[in-house]
Amino acid sequence: MTEGCLYQGDNLQILRRHVPDASVNLVYLDPPFNSNRVYSKPPRRSGGPKILGFDDTWRWDRAASDAFDELCDRGDNAKLTLILAAFRNALGAGDLLAYLTMMSTRLVELARVLKPSGSLYLHCDPTASHYLKVLLDVVMGPGTFQNEVIWRYRRWPTRANRFQRMHDVLLFYSKSDRGEHSFQTLYGYESLAPSTLKTFGTKKQLADFSSGHRKPSTLNEETLGPPLSDVWEVGVIAAIGKERTGWPTQKPEALLERVVRASSREGDIVLDPFCGSGTSLVVAHKLGRRFLGIDAAPLAIETARKRLENAGADARVVHKDPAVANVA
Repeated sequence: MTEGCLYQGDNLQILRRHVPDASVNLVYLDPPFNSNRVYSKPPRRSGGPKILGFDDTWRWDRAASDAFDELCDRGDNAKLTLILAAFRNALGAGDLLAYLTMMSTRLVELARVLKPSGSLYLHCDPTASHYLKVLLDVVMGPGTFQNEVIWRYRRWPTRANRFQRMHDVLLFYSKSDRGEHSFQTLYGYESLAPSTLKTFGTKKQLADFSSGHRKPSTLNEETLGPPLSDVWEVGVIAAIGKERTGWPTQKPEALLERVVRASSREGDIVLDPFCGSGTSLVVAHKLGRRFLGIDAAPLAIETARKRLENAGADARVVHKDPAVANVA
């Protein structure tokens, strides 16, 4: 059985044409951040030209205006239309609105393809995370918001008249607002507090309220440790790390492992509509999930394909119109 597919092309069109309603268990997207940068991959040989990865610059042009009008004219979500109109009034018809329009059209489709038990993680940074959270509240529903996960990392500091920026944000939403989403509490990623170790050691704690107030004691078994919180300390990929592919915005597998383990089960389908170098897909494969990756950049699809092949995954690349062959 094919474990998954890679699509090269515009994720909006691929989602609309080839991914059915309520067919995906988990969506992870690491889209452009509106960084106003062009990202390149290092040259294959010393002194050679850099290879274009993707362009994260946005302009309010005819295409952006048409996308904005189409989204508002469809009338599928009256609240989204109101929010976009408010953004236009407040921010003006400029580059930021072009970016938010691009994201809005795709968030609508990603919400559509999620199963009732599904979840969505949007990876972003503080550049536009506040706007994206408002859009997700409208598209998914405010009651579906679960966490704002902070990915904290360390990197070389830069000269700046502000605090050093050392974190990204993962906005975690469920499809349902009734607690129906698949979720597995994770243990073993965080250490017990020194005060806890001093008082209870590594034994599992038991809280006794029979006297009317909390009376802590321990059981004769080892604790699993504290459940994973919403601040994740995960190192970036080292310059000479084995994972590194050269893709400019590649994320570490250890980060995606937490997402996939927490919000999917073996056999589930993980969708990444901006798959880049394919980290989420490789992690999904290693954890026994199926996957569907989409990216507009030919270099991204080729990089992801090679990584999946090296990981032993059975993946096929779909470049044009053939359907997903019952991936769902």
